Amino acid sequence: MSITINYYPTTSRKFATGLGQDVGSLRTLVNMLQIFIPNSLIQLQAKEVLKWRMVGDDKRKTDILRKLSNSPVRLTVSELSAEIKKVPGEPAPWQIKGVLQAIMPGQKQAVLQDGSLVFHEGHSVRAAMRSWPIRNFLSTAIGLGLLNWNRITGDVSLSKDGYQLAMAEHLDGASLSEAEKSVLRSSYMSYPYAVGFLRALEGQEKGLNKFELGEKFGFAGEGGFTSFGEDLYISSMKEAYKQNDKEMIKTIRSNWESTSDKYIRGLASTLSQLDLVKIDSKPIYFTDSKTNKTSSFSIPVYSLTGLGRYYLGIALGRSKHKRTTKIVTWDMLATKGNVTYVRTVRALILKELTESKGLTAEQLSKKINENKINKKQVLQGIIVSPEEVVDHISGLNGIGLQIDFTMEHRYELKDPISDFEIPISAKDLPQKDNVQREQDELRPLLKRLDHRYLQLVELALDSDQNSEYSQFESLTMELLLRQLDFKGKALGGSSKPDGIAWDDEGNFLIVDTKAYNNGYSLAGNTDKVARYIDDVRSRNPKLDTDWWKVVPESLDVKTNLRFMYVSGKFAGNYLKLLTALRTRTNARGGLTTVEKLLLTAECYLREENYTHQRLLDDWTNNDIDHKEYFPELHELLKNSVI
Repeated sequence: MSITINYYPTTSRKFATGLGQDVGSLRTLVNMLQIFIPNSLIQLQAKEVLKWRMVGDDKRKTDILRKLSNSPVRLTVSELSAEIKKVPGEPAPWQIKGVLQAIMPGQKQAVLQDGSLVFHEGHSVRAAMRSWPIRNFLSTAIGLGLLNWNRITGDVSLSKDGYQLAMAEHLDGASLSEAEKSVLRSSYMSYPYAVGFLRALEGQEKGLNKFELGEKFGFAGEGGFTSFGEDLYISSMKEAYKQNDKEMIKTIRSNWESTSDKYIRGLASTLSQLDLVKIDSKPIYFTDSKTNKTSSFSIPVYSLTGLGRYYLGIALGRSKHKRTTKIVTWDMLATKGNVTYVRTVRALILKELTESKGLTAEQLSKKINENKINKKQVLQGIIVSPEEVVDHISGLNGIGLQIDFTMEHRYELKDPISDFEIPISAKDLPQKDNVQREQDELRPLLKRLDHRYLQLVELALDSDQNSEYSQFESLTMELLLRQLDFKGKALGGSSKPDGIAWDDEGNFLIVDTKAYNNGYSLAGNTDKVARYIDDVRSRNPKLDTDWWKVVPESLDVKTNLRFMYVSGKFAGNYLKLLTALRTRTNARGGLTTVEKLLLTAECYLREENYTHQRLLDDWTNNDIDHKEYFPELHELLKNSVI
């Protein structure tokens, strides 16, 4: 069990190993491994396809065919998965560039420019599969320990377990043999993400849906591990069904899921093929207010099978089983954002824990900061705080590793870890970005608030999240409703606010979230918020939208209504536009940065006298810039009881 730090003076090879999406077919995964067995049936079939479909680069074809005849077979990621780029306005090319395209057909039929089908030896031909899904298969196989990837040469080769699986009894068709299932089950019990999935289901007799699982899966809450949220999904589906909007129902089913939800769905599919997880349907009932008729739709729920419980016991070392060695790669420790820094810090935490019998957060922080390579600190000019270490450990537990916190306030790694390297590239050194520096400033102040909400700092500055149904708005409303004791609803969609909230004191709040890289100015948006205010005050049944029906009629929205914009920061002449909107609507409103939102949430959770009224007053005052609100809130938190 060795975790080594390796230095690369020039750019090292990159490939996101260990975590793939949409690997639905385990038969395809096994077939991929047989490409690495010289003269296997699958490899022979691939060679024949390569001879007539790999055209235009005879040298590449000759080199690849030669490599396939070598023992062991070693091919680069590019040789396995590269694609011929589609020309805009033209059909997808029928020719292939990567080996695995020869055995992984695409979904559509290949066509020529005149629209006619492509035929070979009397049979129509499928279009080539894209590079991205093929790389997902490769990434997953590496994470399962079935393939090896060499960061120096870029070569992919078959591992010992991969050879065993490739040579196992093979059935005709898509079904797996028991021999293949046995090898795959053992591989998945060494795969942290699969163990984390099964562990989350333990004790959940009624099962969990992908949104419930997604909220705590992996490095929950951070980029690449965000969950869309069950409440928004179900409420939107109910609304679409009530309106008989078939197009919206289709859109929600197809597109309304975030990265964690996709990982959950993909893992559930593969683990169910191994008889470890059972997939059922849970009916969601709703009553149409117009017809008073009760109807339902279903969402999938996942639960452990008896075999799943047994294998989970093996993975965790129960009932005299030896705990499985967990396969970890540096690349699987973060998927989005400033991945070089985050992966390196998490890998260093694992390195220090594998070399000790237990360390406090302070000791881990000190050791991580002192790590050196070539007589220089790995993290030059960077300080990793104990609070940051604790947050990373929470995420490492979330991916399926087990790091216990002992009575002596020490962290102990229970899992043996496979050997892996921490690559340090001279051209991509670990550095903290502005988001992480802001999170560093907030982290030690947030003693009561769950640190998963620190992800709001990143989401608020990501314009890609600025869509009708963004994770930013979902997580913001979750904070208000789950942490701050408001009642209300995340809405989303056109012609309605991102969310609404109210309390027992009669306060009502309209929430609008805005994710912008360079700050939000309010320009061009005040008409929308004014319309939301008019809608809820008039309650006109002739309006195209009726989102206001969920607002209790007992609330005095004439006088007790407030509105709040939430963003990473605000830019331009925002105060002038805010003042005009207040005057126009005769409503008190404000601009709240996510930093201010998190700090005020912490104040509410700590201070008995920091009520909803104080929250709303702080969210709708004119202290909008960091220097205007931070000193006062910092002083309040510094003097409060934790």
